Amino acid sequence: MAHSLARVSALDLLEDAVQALRAAPLSTLVAHAAGSVPFVLGLLVFWNDMARPRTSDATCAVEALALALLLLWMNCWRAVFAGRLDRQLGGRPELPWTRRRLWRLIASQAFLGGTKPVAMALAAGMLLPLPWMAAFYRTTGALADREDLELPQLMARARRTAGLEPWQCWGVLLLLSVLYLILLLNVLILLAVLPQLVRILTGYESVFSRGEMYYVGSSIFWLAGIALAWMVFDPFTQAVYGLRSFRLESRGTGEDLRAALRRVASIALMALVLAQALPAQVTPANLDRSIRRTLQSPEYDWRLAPPAAKRASNVPWLVSATDRLAESVERGLRRVGNAIERFVKWLREKLSMAPPTPGTGAPPGAALHWSVYAAIAALLALAGLIAWRLRRAKSKPARTLAAGGVAVSLQDENLLADRLPEEQWIALAEDCARAGDYRAALRALYLANLAWLGQNHWIAIHPGKTNREYEVEVRRRAREFPEARALFAVNIASFERAWYGRHSVTAEDTESFRQRLRQIKAAA
Repeated sequence: MAHSLARVSALDLLEDAVQALRAAPLSTLVAHAAGSVPFVLGLLVFWNDMARPRTSDATCAVEALALALLLLWMNCWRAVFAGRLDRQLGGRPELPWTRRRLWRLIASQAFLGGTKPVAMALAAGMLLPLPWMAAFYRTTGALADREDLELPQLMARARRTAGLEPWQCWGVLLLLSVLYLILLLNVLILLAVLPQLVRILTGYESVFSRGEMYYVGSSIFWLAGIALAWMVFDPFTQAVYGLRSFRLESRGTGEDLRAALRRVASIALMALVLAQALPAQVTPANLDRSIRRTLQSPEYDWRLAPPAAKRASNVPWLVSATDRLAESVERGLRRVGNAIERFVKWLREKLSMAPPTPGTGAPPGAALHWSVYAAIAALLALAGLIAWRLRRAKSKPARTLAAGGVAVSLQDENLLADRLPEEQWIALAEDCARAGDYRAALRALYLANLAWLGQNHWIAIHPGKTNREYEVEVRRRAREFPEARALFAVNIASFERAWYGRHSVTAEDTESFRQRLRQIKAAA
């Protein structure tokens, strides 16, 4: 139906998008699934192979190329999905597939799909252009299936549409983010309890149900949850931005009015056919009585508002409280949007410079505001500090020890604990501590811990194992030594916090680590 030119809230836009998805045929929803399901499966396979250290470089290259092609495949089918929704909103028939239309769709999605990750990452870093960037790429998806738009025209129209009503962009982005996080939480809980539910209901014991927390702590579990939640939520997101694009474009084209007139014409034609099919004995009085009876049915109660007293007494308190909460959220989002709009306008005024007068060599009449210079100086100082820290970290000499004619570098990420016995690792840690390099000393102590565990057959040292796998192995083989297992878990956390988290390490930290190593030996 046609809508007024008044501002539409973000919450109303989401509700109308739900109605549009409900009215969409099954073929429209299948079009999105045809692109998203293969891409999600390919992403999980690629991630799983990349997490394995023995995967060859050739396999990585082939799978990366396949994943890029699956991304293009997904973008094309998502554009088909968005195009069908757009034609559904406008009441237009489906277009026949031609070679020209197919080539335009593939070319536009290859370019836009390749630039979207970089552009969205930059926009997320700057935060302010993020809603506009999200609306721009979603709008290009809604317009890409049109046969009359070349890529430059498509981008120009999407850029113009995305720039309208910035407060609405912020509201839509915030609401969609909250809804996606809620869905993601539900999906993660479902995936976490699903193996145990299968075991309880069917008695089937799988590697997932036996894995317990290792299953939940794996990276493939989190990626699967995020990908599954995205696959379910993305059609709704695209429907919201497609509906927004349709309504904003209709302000200049009147497409929503034409769609409403088409529906009215079809309803009138159906009524005419039914009137001709009515029997001759239907009199005007009977027809008028039937119309009045129909208008008094519950479906048309919305036409007349109930009295204030009756409305106040019949509406449950939960409904009224929900309505007040929705109105408060809508007012808050509108205020936030207006504040952001005023800030962007102020920023544009401060960054604008007066054009120079032709024919004169005088400097411009207006310069940048002093706050802009201060922000630039702060950014340059921060960049200089980061560069100095990185250069200092790279220039720090690696602590080495010559053992049996072989130099061992503690900065080598591929260094294994079985290169040296425990005593030589401890000696190297003492040398690093005397030199003031407590971070390298902590790593030497950690390697000494692994070497002692390997000598006592509690772990099998292997280049493909992670620290978490070592912890699981100790937990399994040292069941009768709970204190030793707990101390080793604390050592792993202390080492990872210092080595991978870049936390500062003191002499007390290294001494505490060494004391826990002594306690592990005493407990075992």
